[in-house]
Amino acid sequence: MRVDFMMIGAQKCGTTSLASQLAQHPAICFSQLKEPGYFNQTDDWEAGLDHYHGLFAPRNGQICGEASTMYTFLPEWEHTHTRLFAYNPNLKLIYIMRNPVERTISNYAHDLVRGLVNGDSGETLLLQDAYLNRSRYYFQMKPYVELFPMENILLLVFEEYIADQQSTLNRITEFLNIHEFDFADAGPSEKHKTLGTWYLKYASVRKLAATSLFQKVRPSIPIAVRRPIRRMLSNKLDVKPPIKPEVREVLWNTLAPEINAVEQLMGRRVESWHTGTPDE
Repeated sequence: MRVDFMMIGAQKCGTTSLASQLAQHPAICFSQLKEPGYFNQTDDWEAGLDHYHGLFAPRNGQICGEASTMYTFLPEWEHTHTRLFAYNPNLKLIYIMRNPVERTISNYAHDLVRGLVNGDSGETLLLQDAYLNRSRYYFQMKPYVELFPMENILLLVFEEYIADQQSTLNRITEFLNIHEFDFADAGPSEKHKTLGTWYLKYASVRKLAATSLFQKVRPSIPIAVRRPIRRMLSNKLDVKPPIKPEVREVLWNTLAPEINAVEQLMGRRVESWHTGTPDE
C-alpha cells in the first residue's frame, strides 16, 4: 500500500479539526494516529514502513491519509519533502494557512500554556525563529512546489474554512477525486485547544499521567483530591496573551514578503489577512 494524501500543515491552522472531519468520509481511511510524524524523523524511512502502514486499515477501496504538521517545520526537518516524493511521487498534499501574525501568536500561546516558553511575549515571538518560520508559508511550501506537480498540491485558507466548512471540504473531496459528503461541523479540538483548558506544566508529571499504572489508579482517587492537585501543577489561559500593536506591526512587516509570495502561488489575494494591517 501507499498513503494517498497528507495534510502537511500548517501548525495551529485547524488541521486537527479538519482531519477529524475527513475521517468521517466513507471513502477515506485516516491514520489511527492523527500526526504520525514519520517521514521527518529518519533518513532510513523505508526500514519502518511496515510499522507506519500498520496505522492504516483501509477497506473497500478506501484511500489513505494522515496529517503531520511537522512535515513543514523547516529548517528543523530539512529533507521531509524528498522522502515523501521518494515514498509516493503521486502523493497529494494539503496545506492550510491562516493569517500568519495570528498563527504566530497562537503558536506562542500554545507553548506558553504548556510551560514551554517564558518571558515577554513580544521578545519571545521575535527572537525564536521557529514561530516565524512556521508562518513563512511560501518558505515551507517552496521545496514541495519544486518537487511535486501543482495539481497534487491544495492550498487552503483557515479563515475561509471557518466561515464555510462544507465548501472547503468539498474542495478537498474534489481534489482527492472522491464523492462529496455531508460532513458534520467540527468544533475546536480539545487535544489542541489552547484557551480554557488546563495543561500539566512539567514533562515528568505528563509522562507519569500517561502511564498505564496511573490510568488504573486514577479512578480510585476522589475528584475532590485530583482537581486541586492538577490545577496546582497546571497552567491555563483564558485569553490569548496581549500583543502590543508595535509587535504586531513588526511581525506583519517581517512576514509580508512571504504573504505576497504565497498569494502569487495561489493566484489570488487573501483579503482576510490584510484587514486592519499596516498595508491597509
